[in-house]
Amino acid sequence: MTTLRYPEVRDRARLLEVARLGVDVDEPREYLTELVEEVAARMGTPLAMVTGLLSDAQVFLAGRGPVPEWVTEVGGTPIEWAFCGPLLRSEEARYVNDFTADAEFQDNPLVTRDGVRSYIGAPVISSRGLVLGSVCGLDLCPREFDAAHLQLVQDLADETARRIESHAFPDEYA
Repeated sequence: MTTLRYPEVRDRARLLEVARLGVDVDEPREYLTELVEEVAARMGTPLAMVTGLLSDAQVFLAGRGPVPEWVTEVGGTPIEWAFCGPLLRSEEARYVNDFTADAEFQDNPLVTRDGVRSYIGAPVISSRGLVLGSVCGLDLCPREFDAAHLQLVQDLADETARRIESHAFPDEYA
């Protein structure tokens, strides 16, 4: 049995919140399209997405850019490959300017096989204080991000959380 890098991904309360808000449901989420476009434009990245973190997979709730065909076909990645995994623990926006120099992710197949080089992301945190996933921008070349970028991506993640909650079933149906 392998040890999870981020055991928080299996937290029961977090998973109940993911289910309550329908993050685990495969459905179109046009209400997130504008935010994904804004992430790409403001971060200057060709790829941008809103992810959901399930117990064993990272799924894509909305996306933009040249996502590898295999990722689109399966609708996500194994949880172990999720660049937003550290957000579960820190709950703070983060960036990686060059994954090839990053000890944690340099051997990740998304880096070695698909060529992802840089990342900026912020946690999507529900009103109950639980991480649902992330808003992120990715590039196929190394990038320089800074504190202003972190604030922008966190603001967009906060708006994403509000939109997800406004489209969820009322609590009495959860």
